[in-house]
Amino acid sequence: MRRSSHLFLTAFAITLSLGLPGALTSQELKLLPGEVLPKLENVEVKVNLSLDASGIYKYAYKITNPASNTGEIWLAGIDITKPAGSIDLTSEGITNGPRFLRHSSELILSTIEVPLVSVGLFSPANWTSGITVRGTAGWGSSDAASRIHPGQSLGGFEVISRGLPGIRSATLEPFFRQTPVDEATPENTERLKAIEKAIEVTLKTVGPTAPPKDFVPIEFLNYLITLLHDSRKLGWIKVEGIHKSLLAKLLEAKRALEKGQSRIAKNTLNAFLNEVRAVSCQEFSCPGNKPLTSEAYALLFFNGQFLWERLS
Repeated sequence: MRRSSHLFLTAFAITLSLGLPGALTSQELKLLPGEVLPKLENVEVKVNLSLDASGIYKYAYKITNPASNTGEIWLAGIDITKPAGSIDLTSEGITNGPRFLRHSSELILSTIEVPLVSVGLFSPANWTSGITVRGTAGWGSSDAASRIHPGQSLGGFEVISRGLPGIRSATLEPFFRQTPVDEATPENTERLKAIEKAIEVTLKTVGPTAPPKDFVPIEFLNYLITLLHDSRKLGWIKVEGIHKSLLAKLLEAKRALEKGQSRIAKNTLNAFLNEVRAVSCQEFSCPGNKPLTSEAYALLFFNGQFLWERLS
């Protein structure tokens, strides 16, 4: 999915000092004449999660590129690295859709040193999908017309997995129009890598992860409480009163578990699940103003259900 340069250009490079977020702050980027950095800000990755009878989750994503941007999104990825101490999930029933890059994905899976959660990938029309060397489920547009242009939204990005929903990093990259050069010199290759790293956007979404090998109910309940707080911080829980109400139920369930009262804990957790279901938008968008987004619903309901099923 990388471009090569063809034409000869004898020109000087323009060096820009840019205020960039994180580790890229003040990094110098060299632009050739005619090159412009694409703007990509306030992009959104929405998720809709469902679970079928065989225990396979379907993560459906919709990416929105605001009209105020200049960048056209042509690459997208979601982290699927496997957490330390987690179970090895079976790939039974996991399939891939059309335009999945099977051969390159198999090669990466055979050589990558980081364990990954088993997934199947589906893509929108004119997009390919595959596993990347960065440990992500990745998609790339096949042509300029299929990129996500400013003011557009695109769905059809899907991941299927037996992995529980967790908070994951999503990366989006706008297309960079490179001024052609006569050859791909090491210097120019490094220049392009630095530019692509600088213009890439990283944000949080929900994606598959693996539960712990050694399942301890109260530890998993603590994890669920963490997901609740993180959902509030990320804006996926919009109303503080709802956050407090859900937290009160989880803390009550925790006190019951600490006393060995599993049945009471399970009943309290059931009340938690009922409230999550009642106040959540389970789709990409919902009429009215539901306090919980589809991301909060995915995290809290399905992890809560996972715990509820394992309490006696």
